Amino acid sequence: MRSLRPLAAALLVTVSALTGCAQQSGGDGGTATADYPSQDIRLIVPYAAGGPTDIAARALGTHLEEELGQPVVVENLPGASGTTAYIELISAEPDGHTLSMTALPTAVLNYLSNDVGYTREDFAPVGVVTQVPSGIVVPADSPHQDLESLFEAARSQPDSIGVGTPGATNTHAAETRRISELYDVPLTVVPFDGNAEVQTALLGGNVPAGFVNLSQDMLPAIEAGNLRVLAVGTEERLPYVDAPTFVELGYPELTQSTTTFGVIAPAETPDEVVATLEDALRSAGEDETVVEALDPRYVPEEFVGSAGLAELFVETEETFRDVVGG
Repeated sequence: MRSLRPLAAALLVTVSALTGCAQQSGGDGGTATADYPSQDIRLIVPYAAGGPTDIAARALGTHLEEELGQPVVVENLPGASGTTAYIELISAEPDGHTLSMTALPTAVLNYLSNDVGYTREDFAPVGVVTQVPSGIVVPADSPHQDLESLFEAARSQPDSIGVGTPGATNTHAAETRRISELYDVPLTVVPFDGNAEVQTALLGGNVPAGFVNLSQDMLPAIEAGNLRVLAVGTEERLPYVDAPTFVELGYPELTQSTTTFGVIAPAETPDEVVATLEDALRSAGEDETVVEALDPRYVPEEFVGSAGLAELFVETEETFRDVVGG
């Protein structure tokens, strides 16, 4: 996986404030944190069972049980692009016994686009579990053999190229809008409910292109030759997808579409508890069984902990603040 790019120094002040949320109530090292965890841990998944977030949560949950010595109950709570789960999370006691998976940039785009009842300040970031890159794909029989052909069709016939995305407020929709704004390529976002629906629409000829996660659920169609990847949104080529990067093709700004799956707790979770959870996530990334379950293609080469996930929240805001909604 790609490594995180260094952020501007100015962002670090904001990051410190975000990570500080996890330190405000646990500085005394009292009994409440010394005994953690003292009961079942609830791990909320903001999406339905079977998707990449759910897969990651269940692989992680098994490891956390072994590492922390308490049952981990994975609960799917889909709705409103994750908002339902996040509201449930921040309503819980900030004691580390209620956690949530999160998917960035979707979590950030939700509150940038609408008043959803939370912002990043309501979370205590714990760490990153997996990072799943994205790409623009077309059906195998598409007349567009490369990205420039697709973009030229959009330029010559504005609004003629619809791009299916696995949601309306996610990185794929936002990055598609950035393509239009930064490079004068008039693409139309066509939101669906997840990767599977985008794939069905592509194979059925309902949309000419899709901007999707290149995750476990999408790779079989690519490997079978039913879909072709025109470009990937990472800084370097992926070893498991035969396609150039946007950067190679002359679009250096388009490196923000990777979906980061992480773990968050409610703000004001004690710093000792966050540290315990962070250590458990770090050990999960070193466990061959867990990595195999998560899929080693998506596990970062270097562990990204609480501070790194906090930086990603800030970086996501900076990247997409001006292109959300509409």
